[in-house]
Amino acid sequence: MEIFIFFPSWVLTALLVLFMSFIVYSRKSSSNVVYKLPPNPPKLPIIGNLHHLLWQPRPQALWQLSQKYGPIFHLYIGSKPLLVISSSAMAKQVMKTQDHIFCSRPNFKATKRLTYNFLDIAFSPQSSLRREKRKILVSEFLGPKKAKSFNQILVLETESMVRSLSLDVSKEEVNVSKIFLTTVKEVVCKAAFGMNYKEKPSKLGLSWQEILDEAALMLNGSLGDNFPWLGEIFDIVSGWNSRLEKCFANLDAYIQMILDEHLNHKIEEICDEDKDFVHRLIELSSNENASNHRLTKDDMKAVIMNVFTGGIDTTVSSMEWTMSEIAKNPRVMHKLQSEIRNTAGKIQNVSEMDITNMTYLRMVVKESLRLHPPAPLLVPHECFSHCQIGGYDVFPGTSAILNVWGIGRDPSVWGENAEEFYPERFENLDVDFGVGNFEMAPFGAGRRSCPAMNTAPITVEFVVANLLYWFDWKVPNGAKNEDLDMEEEGTLIVHKKSPLCLVPTNISMA
Repeated sequence: MEIFIFFPSWVLTALLVLFMSFIVYSRKSSSNVVYKLPPNPPKLPIIGNLHHLLWQPRPQALWQLSQKYGPIFHLYIGSKPLLVISSSAMAKQVMKTQDHIFCSRPNFKATKRLTYNFLDIAFSPQSSLRREKRKILVSEFLGPKKAKSFNQILVLETESMVRSLSLDVSKEEVNVSKIFLTTVKEVVCKAAFGMNYKEKPSKLGLSWQEILDEAALMLNGSLGDNFPWLGEIFDIVSGWNSRLEKCFANLDAYIQMILDEHLNHKIEEICDEDKDFVHRLIELSSNENASNHRLTKDDMKAVIMNVFTGGIDTTVSSMEWTMSEIAKNPRVMHKLQSEIRNTAGKIQNVSEMDITNMTYLRMVVKESLRLHPPAPLLVPHECFSHCQIGGYDVFPGTSAILNVWGIGRDPSVWGENAEEFYPERFENLDVDFGVGNFEMAPFGAGRRSCPAMNTAPITVEFVVANLLYWFDWKVPNGAKNEDLDMEEEGTLIVHKKSPLCLVPTNISMA
């Protein structure tokens, strides 16, 4: 009752009239706002557009939808809104023009748990701390400062690969996919964790590969990410949540083992040239960075997790697809071998291989990345403020899916032979990764581009050049080259469904 004592009745009446007028005006104003939303396929209750993605790989399914609904359209997986981008022009708007709005990441259960509550570089939301960690990764692991030691390791492991093939070579086929995995794993792990790194089972008895495979599977997401309530209940009942916790425990135990080994070193007594990436992380943890943040143990673990999950699988995928396309196309193989052998001349070992002037080799690898980007839909971007893309309104919380698989095969950009493996197309095309008009972006672009964008293609080129210099290759069992199986498998990272098996012949090693 006190309110009526301090305010006369006419004041209260006036305030009530003003308040009601404001409500009516607000509703009227809001009803006059017309948003232009992207087109979207018809959706079903509860599942949204999930049925459109069944029965075929997602990049292909999304590309087919884009032919009907355009280069930008809406899709709903459960209640989760997705903005699907299928043209270079729209990709440029997301990854360059509006990059400051789309540079965050969606919040998924698996990415949150496996990145120590979003402390990594690849999956965490955009922040000043993430930027500092990315700088550390580039400077201390991928940049010019470490180029010499990285190249030395690459030469040693490639030499080991060639030597192993030359000793075991026969008329029997070899699993080239497995060889690539072994080589890349040794290069990345020795560069990151030291030359004395040796793979060992975790304290829980699992191998490194088993741990990594399970982590990659969990990063594909769960029903609970897109279906609130029902999906979350399913994640509990199905055991998905328990499986995630077990996966995290295995991964954490393996990373902790690596970290403990380095913490036992007297880092101050190690010269700078012999310090690996983990040594530098430990050193940097004693100082505050530009964000006034000191790296914690979980910070270091999250970045090491990125090295495991992002530095190996994607490079192996690129090598696998490049060598598969070469084997499938004898014309390309012979032309490439001629360039490699004529440019290199007579060399005695891998360390003498210089790929600097091998222009056709670069075209071959670039063409492979155009047709087979390791992550064909990239890692989703997330919009965090209202904006417009292609004239359509996009709202906060919308995840942007960039179909770089489809963009790389767009006939309006690449011509009628867009589906053909034809490296010569780059003779007259000034196209590079994630720049210009974004005709191809296998490594993404902008604030969320892959930190290894410059180093990964060179690693692929060097390994492939040596395989084709020292050996000739043929498809096993007398099969035709053009019949080589190219079926894909995977969601986040895509590999050949069946391992690449070839027969090495004609050893050229001195």
